[in-house]
Amino acid sequence: MSRTRRKVKRIMADLVCHQRVWDPHVEEKYDVREKIGEGSFGDVYVGYRKSDRKRFAIKMTDSRYDSYVPGYPEELPKEVALMTILRDSPCRFLIKLQEWFLVKEEKSPYGTTIKSIVMVIEHPGLCRTLAEFLKEHPHLERRDARTLIQQIVKAAQACTRKEICHFDIHDHNILVISPPLHIKLIDFGCGLHISHDPENHPQPDTVISPVRAEKRTVNQLVTIVQDIARHCSSIPTGFMEFIAACWSPQYVVEEIQHTVDEILDQPWLRN
Repeated sequence: MSRTRRKVKRIMADLVCHQRVWDPHVEEKYDVREKIGEGSFGDVYVGYRKSDRKRFAIKMTDSRYDSYVPGYPEELPKEVALMTILRDSPCRFLIKLQEWFLVKEEKSPYGTTIKSIVMVIEHPGLCRTLAEFLKEHPHLERRDARTLIQQIVKAAQACTRKEICHFDIHDHNILVISPPLHIKLIDFGCGLHISHDPENHPQPDTVISPVRAEKRTVNQLVTIVQDIARHCSSIPTGFMEFIAACWSPQYVVEEIQHTVDEILDQPWLRN
């Protein structure tokens, strides 16, 4: 793409951005610029805090479910609740929520309340998705493959230890930053709370059982590891055989082949 076309594209993106109806409190604190991502759950823009020009990702999305967070007097939009719980996690491989704003509330034709919210999220700087990174690096070095796998599994483990299932771990929801090589797990829009009694939970659409959460997470990690392995032929055979054995059929609800902790405890990742 020529320099002129790139400039026109940026200008058009800015025009679309400024056609958005932003909450006055957002515009008061942040200079919201071009769109940097989009999906079924909302659009993401780059923004700069006016007080110090620090860069953030500004996500505008709709929330149909609320959930409780220990220590908070009232319910929060589900994605905000999940990221609030994870905010004090020591894991540095999870994207962090800075603050959020309620833009508006309205009733759907089905009587449910839909909240339009703005989330101000950590911006990791120069990065690309794991999908883009693997496309750029068709022949990964063994140590880099190990670093990626280890960090991705640690991010998933940090979620489950806070009783959260990300539910949507794939190569477009993992950002890769380098150098030094490290990852950030992003987008908790599909995430769920882990509940030991999901059938009797007052908000069953916001929770998942521990067994289903573990199986979902492990299966998604298996897919990610196998994808990385296609770009690195020197990953130990024993480790890949173990990963293949981790896959659990979705239709066998109670069965878990191996856990997230067991993946991280494999000698190749532990040493």
